[in-house]
Amino acid sequence: MKIVRVEPVAPMVSMTWMLGSRCNYACSYCPPELHDDTSPHPELDTLKLVWQNFYSKTKHIGLPYKISFTGGEVTANKSFLPLIEYLRSNYTIGQMLVTTNGSASTAYYLRLAELVDAISFSIHSEFWDQHKFFDTVTAVNKVMIRPKKSCHVNIMDEPWDRENIPRYRELLNQNRVSNSINLIRYD
Repeated sequence: MKIVRVEPVAPMVSMTWMLGSRCNYACSYCPPELHDDTSPHPELDTLKLVWQNFYSKTKHIGLPYKISFTGGEVTANKSFLPLIEYLRSNYTIGQMLVTTNGSASTAYYLRLAELVDAISFSIHSEFWDQHKFFDTVTAVNKVMIRPKKSCHVNIMDEPWDRENIPRYRELLNQNRVSNSINLIRYD
C-alpha cells in the first residue's frame, strides 16, 4: 500500500446528528437504540429548534459547520429534506453528509444530492430492493462528482449474503462508485 494523497482537515464545527431511531428496516444486527418502527419522527419545527439551540451555543467559534446526519433512516422522515433546505438557505454550512439505507426514491436522492456534499448508502440485504438500490446509487453517483461531492456505498458484511459481495463490488466498481465492506460486530 502507498499513500496517494494527504489532505489537511478543514477547521469546522463538527456535529453528528442522529435525527431519531425510526427506521423502515429492522436489520437483525442493528441494536434497538439505533432503530425501531414505532417512535415518532421529529417534526420540522422541532428539528429547527434543536439546530438553533446548537447554533446559538457554537456560533461564537466563527467556523463553518460540518453536519453528519444519521438515524434510524433519515429519509423516512418527511421533515428531513425541508430541514436540509432550511439549513442551506439560512446558515453557513461547510459540509453536510448523509447516511442512508437507500430506500427512498431516486428522485428524492437526486434532490438531496443537490443540497449535500456526501451521501453514504448502506446495503442491507435483508430488506433492500436490489435493482432499485443499484439504479439509484448509479444515478446519484453521476451527479455527485468528486472532489466537491461524494457518493459511497457501505456493503454490510452480512453472513447470509457473503457470496454476493464480490458481485456487488464488481457492479459498483464498473460504475465507478466508491465502496467498502463493513464488518458487522454481533457482540
